[in-house]
Amino acid sequence: MKKVLILLGNIALYIGVFYALLYLLRSTYNYEATLSFAKFLDRNPAMFMVVLFTLITLVYMLIFRIKGWIWPHAEKNLFRASGFKRLSASRVLQMIGLGLAGSLFSIGLIVIDDIAREFPSIPALVDDLIKGDSIWYVILGAGLIGPAFEEILFRGLIFSELRRVMPVYAALVVQAAAYAYFQPSAALSVISIGSGLIYGSLYWRTGSLWAPILVQNTAMGSIFLLKYIGFYEWYDKLGDVSLYIITAFCLVALIGGSVNVWRTSSNGDIGARANQALTDDAPSAAQ
Repeated sequence: MKKVLILLGNIALYIGVFYALLYLLRSTYNYEATLSFAKFLDRNPAMFMVVLFTLITLVYMLIFRIKGWIWPHAEKNLFRASGFKRLSASRVLQMIGLGLAGSLFSIGLIVIDDIAREFPSIPALVDDLIKGDSIWYVILGAGLIGPAFEEILFRGLIFSELRRVMPVYAALVVQAAAYAYFQPSAALSVISIGSGLIYGSLYWRTGSLWAPILVQNTAMGSIFLLKYIGFYEWYDKLGDVSLYIITAFCLVALIGGSVNVWRTSSNGDIGARANQALTDDAPSAAQ
């Protein structure tokens, strides 16, 4: 029971910080002194992500520091706790390849007319986020900072917390469901269940949070960059039949590549970190 209470308390803390800072950032619209800044963020939704997620990450870092001061054996560093472990060059290239496959799969869902009509929230998300004063704001926020923060929260923190109280396969499913719940539409939630399972398995099997971050950064960054340079229009000229084939191939490549990582990796030291973190939390439960 203590393990479950610690789990629920930590996750509530992480989510609570997210909503508290989201509220504070949105409140900048209510004050004359911050109105110009609020208008800048309104014009550049990707920069809203940069500011919000950077502030949240800084607060998470402070929380880990405070925990370390209170309980000396607890991990004091957010990034070590989240599993930022170096990947080999071959793994880096493999993650970039998975990201490119994921990018073309997602672009297929956007440009294939039948899919875009049935699930308009998918192209709408890209159209909303690419608006702004500069494409580099979009790449920074929606392509780099946003995906990296998602991995810290859902895989580095929540998945690691779940691993302490349940089998890894159950934890994979629960973190993917949590990831899907926070998506802005039902269609994106369904897609995110699959991507959440892939990201979680890459993290677990490689032992490094850099693995899913590289996949996400490559996929999201290229989705917006290719949109900006007009690739979507050229790609759409291939016709729906070709696009269906390419999109299906990319999905198979994404799943197949993830399975290959699963088979050729151990689970790194995530299990050891989770067990150590649980041991570190024991004094806090006793106190």
